[in-house]
Amino acid sequence: MIKHQDILDYINEIAPYPDAEVWDPTGPTLGWLDDQTKGVVLSLDLTSDAYKLALTDNCNLIITHHPFIFSPFKQFVADNFEQSLLLDLAAKRISVISCHTNLDVAVEGVATSFIQAALNPESYFSDIKIFIPHEMKPEVGHGRIVMLKEEQRLSHLLKQVESNLKTTIQVNLDENLTVQKIVFTPGSFDESWIPQLEQQAVDLLITGEIKHHVGVMLKERGIAMFAAGHGASEQTVIPLLQTKLTNKFSKINFVENPGITYNQLRSE
Repeated sequence: MIKHQDILDYINEIAPYPDAEVWDPTGPTLGWLDDQTKGVVLSLDLTSDAYKLALTDNCNLIITHHPFIFSPFKQFVADNFEQSLLLDLAAKRISVISCHTNLDVAVEGVATSFIQAALNPESYFSDIKIFIPHEMKPEVGHGRIVMLKEEQRLSHLLKQVESNLKTTIQVNLDENLTVQKIVFTPGSFDESWIPQLEQQAVDLLITGEIKHHVGVMLKERGIAMFAAGHGASEQTVIPLLQTKLTNKFSKINFVENPGITYNQLRSE
């Protein structure tokens, strides 16, 4: 019998929770860890769609990347969407677990899936380095440094990444530069990492989202930037997590919530 706790323990093996940022409320959010797992929904966020998918596929556990509760609730009332959703989940005895910044810094986590989804596999070297190593565990950390096998024009690479991720990308300059050294940082780019980009002589930053003034700061330093969208950059980890969990717990049905479809209207 596989319990929710067994799945949580395995997540702790592949993406140890002690590696998460101190501010990050990741881990169990709601539920009963001793319950037998019937099925699992994997979702970037805890949403009404994830809840409906759990009901449809007879799943009693939802695993998300983003934690649902960052600030404590002072009350639970049915006319508040977030609180009502938790009440509905509790009524159906559906547990919720998140794996956030621990999965961000993991050896094979969000950065790995972002690279694999964005780039053509034959275009870059397999020797991928950590951009911001963890202070206590240098073998893990935020972001990854990737070297292309050959220099590529920014315009060519832009088309490749947009096509692979099925998204529209924000750029910070219009010069058609040649680039070879790339840093990938899924999710939100941390402004404090700019000095490391300079020290590493990075040609291009590919991230999820970035503040306008940070994009300007990068342009002034001659560093190109692609912002693919927070969700588009991190949704890539859900299939990776599904593969890992299915290989470990082959008798459990792991259902992927595809999340938000980005830029569909613009592509039609």
